[in-house]
Amino acid sequence: MTVMKKVAIVLFFGLGAGYPFAACAQLAPQAFVGNNALEYNFLWYKPVDAHEKITLFNFTTFTIDYQDKARNVSEIYQVGIYNFTTSWGLAGGGRFVGGVFVPLVALSYQKATPTLYFNLFPSAQFVPGTRTLNYSLFGLLFYRPPLTDTWKAFNQLTFEPLFQGNEHLYSYQQVRIGLEYKKLFQFGVGVNFEQTGVAFTFRQNYGLFLRKEFN
Repeated sequence: MTVMKKVAIVLFFGLGAGYPFAACAQLAPQAFVGNNALEYNFLWYKPVDAHEKITLFNFTTFTIDYQDKARNVSEIYQVGIYNFTTSWGLAGGGRFVGGVFVPLVALSYQKATPTLYFNLFPSAQFVPGTRTLNYSLFGLLFYRPPLTDTWKAFNQLTFEPLFQGNEHLYSYQQVRIGLEYKKLFQFGVGVNFEQTGVAFTFRQNYGLFLRKEFN
């Protein structure tokens, strides 16, 4: 699947579904320039009904490795969530990885305060090509306590371990530490860690990030 097709899918789900409630959506693009790779990702989520019982959630990543094109990555993580309570829900959807659609079902746990946002998706994923069942724990955490009337600290952690049975397939952690200026933008330093296979082959990417939120 080409990059343009993946972008079109994101636009369809993100801008088409639930259009009357688009004002409730949040879109947060982020650029990360590292020593080994350039990364662009964005977080997008919004309720699609007036009572906010159903929410669409999307986390999309594009990575361009400076040296090895085989390490270039594009992934779209898209789920719809039915919220039983303000914290717990049931999610269903899938992810596009390397042009392959992998359907998934997950529990959803969410915690949101003025300074903290946390979302966790323990999921089961069916891989069509190998007809295997994978398990993962996707998590997203933001913590931004105020420092002054103008500035806040900005901290982000994104992570996901992926297993097939007891066998480790892939894990990653994205850490961002910086500042937020007047709710206009966030910037700072960051690092991406990756572990691959049963040997947990390690790779890292250090750099700087710039992020903007649109409500």
